[in-house]
Amino acid sequence: MQNSVSTYLHTMQDTLGKMDVGKIEQLINVLMEARLYGRQVFIMGNGGSASTASHFVADLAKNTRHPNWPHFRVIGLTDNMAIFSAYANDEGYENVFAEQLGSLVEPQDIVIGISASGNSENVLRAIRLANKFGAYTVGLTGFSGGELARLSQLNIHAPLNSYEQVEDIHLMVEHMTVDAIKTRCQAITVLPRGLQATSPLETDAPPEKVHQQTALKMATEKTSQRARHTMEMLSEISREFAGKLDLHAMLGRVLLLTLQTVGAISGSIMVLDGDRNVLDGALAYNGNIHTPQLETLKEMASQGLAGWVIENRQSALITNTGVDSRWLRRREDEDERSVLSVPLMTQDRVAGVVTLAYPQPGRFTMEDLAMLTAIAVTLSYSFSEKQAAEESYNK
Repeated sequence: MQNSVSTYLHTMQDTLGKMDVGKIEQLINVLMEARLYGRQVFIMGNGGSASTASHFVADLAKNTRHPNWPHFRVIGLTDNMAIFSAYANDEGYENVFAEQLGSLVEPQDIVIGISASGNSENVLRAIRLANKFGAYTVGLTGFSGGELARLSQLNIHAPLNSYEQVEDIHLMVEHMTVDAIKTRCQAITVLPRGLQATSPLETDAPPEKVHQQTALKMATEKTSQRARHTMEMLSEISREFAGKLDLHAMLGRVLLLTLQTVGAISGSIMVLDGDRNVLDGALAYNGNIHTPQLETLKEMASQGLAGWVIENRQSALITNTGVDSRWLRRREDEDERSVLSVPLMTQDRVAGVVTLAYPQPGRFTMEDLAMLTAIAVTLSYSFSEKQAAEESYNK
């Protein structure tokens, strides 16, 4: 008995060391983005995997709640026994998930299928349907990965041939993911509850002349490209913080990356100490990074929009600086512009502010604010991690 338990534990430890951490991070980023954009998350599985799916739903829905963050729109396809058994009885067990999904799923939603073997037919049918609708599909698999590994856009694989141990690891992945989301959401306060960014359908031709499927494809591709670009940029920020650049050089690099990603022309970034004193910062305009005088940064942090963001601990979207008193006008003839400003939060304090501007009113949307917020979450988390590492090194 003791040897059996020891072998079980040793196998688990060995397998956990082989897990692809990058793919788990990718799942975390995908779910964070879904939360910001108000997209639905569907989760399903059979048997022990059904329990993991229900557990995942409960943890995402309840345990990730945070003031002013939108709640997850998460749905468990295993949990409504009335509809589940009706489809099983009338349409066949292989269709219990796909039939539910067909009336609910939308492009860019997240669909997670959990199957140790990777060959559960009802999960596979739902994943195929989700791919057809333009959703982002995730598989949690074991054994060889099966067909689910091939069909899923993201496959998190536990390389084991034991159902019990694969299910153990899937539950651990679920807990790792939820814990990371909770940690990152504690870093920043974002959009008012119930207000999510949207990705409107945009085409060059009049809507009545564009076939519905063509318009859907165009919108999906446009959103997917921007989402991929955002995720690439977040990864680049994480790499910058992991490097050996000093704080000032790093702020300039990150500010330029942020301007390019959001599509702003000018901007600023500043960091604060625990007493809200400005420690450092950078400005960007005319395509270059500039080092402002500390007095200039202090004025911005106390009187301008950045000061408002610091005081209220929340983000701001100004569609026209000419009619918003929060914007600090430096001269009477200053051009009207649109502005975004987001706080960087570490634990329970404002550790900095990122502000972006475009020399035209109405340029930025709630989608842009959601994107900058996602960037700010990564900045805050990376900044906190770097500070902790430096403090530990200096001890």
